[in-house]
Amino acid sequence: MARSRPGDTIQTGMSSALNDLEVSAAILALEYKLLTPADAAAMIRKARKSNYRSVAELLLDAVEETALLKAVAKELSIRYYDPYSSSTEFEIIPTILAQADPAMLKKYSALPLRNKSGKIVVSVSNPNDLEMQDYLRSRYGEFYLVLSPRAAVQSKLASTITVDAQLMGAIQPTQRATQIITKQSNVASSPTQDWLDNILQRAAAEGASDIHFMFQADESLLVRFRIDGILRIQSTPIQLRPVEIIGSLVSRCPTMDAANYREPQDGTFSFAASGRNIDVRVALLPQSYGPTVVVRLLDSASVRARLDDMGFSPRHLREMRNLTGRSQGTILVVGPTGSGKSTTLYALLKEINAAEKNVLTVENPVEYRLPMIGQTEIRAGLGERSLTFPRALRTILRLDPDVILVGEIRDTETAEVAMQASITGHLVFATLHTGSAVGTYKRLLNMGVPSYLVSESISLIVSQRLLRRAHDCAVVEAPKPEEVALLQSLGLEVPGKVLHAVGCGGCNGSGYRGRIAAVETLVPSPELKLMVATQAPTTELVAQARQEGSFTILEDGLRHVVELKTTITEVSKVLAFDEAAATVL
Repeated sequence: MARSRPGDTIQTGMSSALNDLEVSAAILALEYKLLTPADAAAMIRKARKSNYRSVAELLLDAVEETALLKAVAKELSIRYYDPYSSSTEFEIIPTILAQADPAMLKKYSALPLRNKSGKIVVSVSNPNDLEMQDYLRSRYGEFYLVLSPRAAVQSKLASTITVDAQLMGAIQPTQRATQIITKQSNVASSPTQDWLDNILQRAAAEGASDIHFMFQADESLLVRFRIDGILRIQSTPIQLRPVEIIGSLVSRCPTMDAANYREPQDGTFSFAASGRNIDVRVALLPQSYGPTVVVRLLDSASVRARLDDMGFSPRHLREMRNLTGRSQGTILVVGPTGSGKSTTLYALLKEINAAEKNVLTVENPVEYRLPMIGQTEIRAGLGERSLTFPRALRTILRLDPDVILVGEIRDTETAEVAMQASITGHLVFATLHTGSAVGTYKRLLNMGVPSYLVSESISLIVSQRLLRRAHDCAVVEAPKPEEVALLQSLGLEVPGKVLHAVGCGGCNGSGYRGRIAAVETLVPSPELKLMVATQAPTTELVAQARQEGSFTILEDGLRHVVELKTTITEVSKVLAFDEAAATVL
């Protein structure tokens, strides 16, 4: 790969297509020893057996994105830059941003910046795109390139353009849409539609899982993004009528009635953002001041999550990979709503070669489409024609499955069918709402599942919560007295140095960006299985698990504190006051 000066044409032998850049990046993963030769050889063999994934895709899945981009930047002799870092070396200047068409910047994933010496620096995700370089040269003349993650560039573009539009006071019909977003061709243009399109684009770019629309007593509309599990308020132009915003949103769902806000409704639609398709689930509920609407964004990028990047310890990874590689057993991922159970299940499925095994799922609903995997969606409320979890599972067992995924165990019949399947030669993945790993046994027994079946079928329980990852603006200090007292009251060891969140422009002042999993795993021993079969009390099960070396989810949260990944404040907020997490596995 030939070297060049930043801003010049980069002669790398790669076309402007992102796939070509990915192939070269995959090669660099080996060259820079981000991947061992043995792992690379295994992935090449896997790709040869699979007709739907390239070697480059598999290699990239196995390498952490930041490390890979830094290797690419080094090879191209340019800087790596994270637009969401706390660095003040570069800044966004509205007048500089205005020199280019926002639609073109979004197309090329290019974010113009200014460095401290006043020179133009453009943060891009594909620096070898010659067409992009020609366009930037026509707008800025001389400039320098830095390499950045595509999602981060798109997110900064979306948020910056939105803020700029709001500062102008309104979305004017003569200056809308083509300067802000790419509109859906089947939706008529209007200020309301343009603003809604922009909100959807921004939410997707910023990694929001949900958008909340709620009417207030003064007839205004409260709009919030759920990012990293926390709701963040978004501004709404006063020129737009809230009822028109909701009407515009609901009209996108074919199964919803925009003229009826007196009854609960739900529907779906999709839109394109950052070069990928985003599926959307919409739920509407009538309330005092007007309908509350929640939009769930189902981004296929979530399915690309790797076990190695989710915060699991080496011990947890060994246990999960070992048991996922077996031909039978039940693997349960448990926790409350929003604890990342589905993401972990999909990451576990990625460890299985779907080209060699028949993998079938039963979900309600099917949130993400997976290649080479048969997915069934539950259909309730149709009388005899309803497709329930137990009915779907019984049919699946006649389709010669190797691996079965049950979206959620909600009743005794589903639990029994799934566990029977696991002891008759199938590997079963499922989620369950319960507070702890050991507490899973009590939950299943209370549901009426026979104790012998619970004892024999379960091979692994993963209980998890999500902690916000501290942003790089956090400072390393000695723990504060109140933090020392909290850890001591919980019987935990006090580390010498911890992170304290600060907040900066890169994290929107929150002090955090992204999330990691705090987990407890339980691989039942023969002794523990016997205790479950005889329905021993939960306290005895906990004592046995501790004796066998299991750690609590709270202790795993402290591991993230010691490794300077999150703060004691975050751990105490999510885990320390969770009685189940603090007292049982």
